[in-house]
Amino acid sequence: MMMSTIRCVLVGCLATLVPGVAIAQAVRVGAVKPKPNMAVSSLSLSATPASVNFQLVAKGVATGSGAVQITTTWGGSLCLFTCSINVYAYFSSANAALAGGSPVVDIPTSEVLGQVPTGTPTTYTPFTQTSPFGGGGASLQLFQQTFTLFAGGNSRTDALNLEINLTNQPQLPAGTYTGTLFIEAQSL
Repeated sequence: MMMSTIRCVLVGCLATLVPGVAIAQAVRVGAVKPKPNMAVSSLSLSATPASVNFQLVAKGVATGSGAVQITTTWGGSLCLFTCSINVYAYFSSANAALAGGSPVVDIPTSEVLGQVPTGTPTTYTPFTQTSPFGGGGASLQLFQQTFTLFAGGNSRTDALNLEINLTNQPQLPAGTYTGTLFIEAQSL
């Protein structure tokens, strides 16, 4: 089965813990052109805003200041049976979604949660799933759009809400915490 993927990278920075600030910035959006026999004729992904802030809470939950709006756009499709578009977000390491402080401490993906009211995780869910893009248990499927036979092009915008839950984390040292969140779409 042929597939097409596109990738969007969000870079996150967390500054001074308690009170802390976290920032996620979209730094690169790229697309892979689908081959003629792909499920869709085109596929693109964009993510805004450029930053999301968190006030970190020692032994508590910090909610992002706003949602990351993810717009997925695809061209028409011709499927033998069922085709789908899947969008995943992931970190490169399950052990260290974010790192910082002095001495350096990691915040694992199990303490970073995402929610997409119009997607797959309708409640806050940790980034502990697997995906076809890597991250080794540091992923979260954001949505799956399925269609059969012929479907025209379309787009959808989904809001990814983020939380950092430090209730089970030992007291973190004050400092700046940074990490990268990848967002990718696949057409099957």
